[in-house]
Amino acid sequence: MKRTIIFSMLTACLALAGCNMREISKGSAGAGSLSLQVASEGQYMTKADDVVNNFKIVITRTDGYEKIFERYADMPQVLDLGSGDYTITASSPRTAEAAFDQPIYTGSANFTIRTGELTPVSLTCSLTNMMVTFQLSDNFKNELSAYTVSITNASSWTAADAENRTLIWDKEAVDANKPGYFTVAPLLVKVDGYRAIDNSETHAQMVISDVAAKDHHIINLDARVTGQLGGENGGVEITIDNSVNEKDQQVDIPGWDEVPVDGGDDSSDDPVISDDPVVSDDPAPSTAPTMTWEANPTFAPTTIQDQMDVNIQISAPEKIKTFKVAVESVSLSETIAALKGDDSYAYAAGNPFVMDLIDDQDMIDALADMGLGLPLGDDLKGQTEVLFSLSSLIPMIAMYPADPGTEHYFTLMLSDEKGQSLEKKLTFVSE
Repeated sequence: MKRTIIFSMLTACLALAGCNMREISKGSAGAGSLSLQVASEGQYMTKADDVVNNFKIVITRTDGYEKIFERYADMPQVLDLGSGDYTITASSPRTAEAAFDQPIYTGSANFTIRTGELTPVSLTCSLTNMMVTFQLSDNFKNELSAYTVSITNASSWTAADAENRTLIWDKEAVDANKPGYFTVAPLLVKVDGYRAIDNSETHAQMVISDVAAKDHHIINLDARVTGQLGGENGGVEITIDNSVNEKDQQVDIPGWDEVPVDGGDDSSDDPVISDDPVVSDDPAPSTAPTMTWEANPTFAPTTIQDQMDVNIQISAPEKIKTFKVAVESVSLSETIAALKGDDSYAYAAGNPFVMDLIDDQDMIDALADMGLGLPLGDDLKGQTEVLFSLSSLIPMIAMYPADPGTEHYFTLMLSDEKGQSLEKKLTFVSE
């Protein structure tokens, strides 16, 4: 007797309008029937009401048997399968790392086919990537005549990452709030703007490290200017708000000095005297964290030597809450992992080993025993000013074989108690 699988896709986490029900008549003798019901659930938009019909279906058996349907709509009305244990996966047809209008839905389930039995399968598809949209303040729209936003999702941002994982919004796309979709990885957000009054440039960037499937990152853009020449700079302020997971991050960067405007003719030479108190229009100073490297102000790639000055001055007015260092080095990543006792880590490009210097006590103890002079634990947590020195650690890279020109990356990542985050990537080059 034929063995038959019935697929009953009950609830897919798809933002479709309404409910799609398809009934298929029974097949020949000994066969079963297949019914499909898709319910609307979630807040993410798609372009086609029948998007499920375009899903790719992959059926695999534990012995290596595989059956693939490029479109769910192309599956036969009755599907015969031999007995055994199976996995079925349904997924969106487009799965680019970064793309406009491309939510990616995936669902899988395990089932067993037994001789002469009808096997119903419940399969749930849910969103597996992230959506990004924008909100613009009136100041941002009034102060800037042109702007672009580029976002890259990657663990490290190489040229290849930038080519394959980057979306760029021009002014029209930002104004239209065109949604972009990214697979789950840290997001590097860059904003380039030109001020309407004098066409001067301003730039801002930040990294969103806390990411997960189904996140909706709302990029709030606001532009501020200083109230007087020589005062504290305002700037383009980026706020990241995740409406799904209740996340709120912010970064402040310098903007412009206020451009003086010539006044009209005033024939009076008499001073104007007022009894009103003087009220300053200067914005409050930025409280965003900063990192400076006096020996290398531009954080340019640095050749590894026996003696080095890698002293990073960290300022965090709102107090440091988390501090991690991602080490991507063919020489040191696995060594540091082994130092902690992590036997599961294997070095690969784009797969750094992350050291948590505040909340990972095993890592803290291992580094403390090495006597490298790194601030650890309470020397970082809650602090507003920290000298973070890698001067003793970086020269150790030369102890291990590496081809000349090999690059080693140390990415410093911190957040403060206000939810503001900062990330700096340091590049060291083997001789």
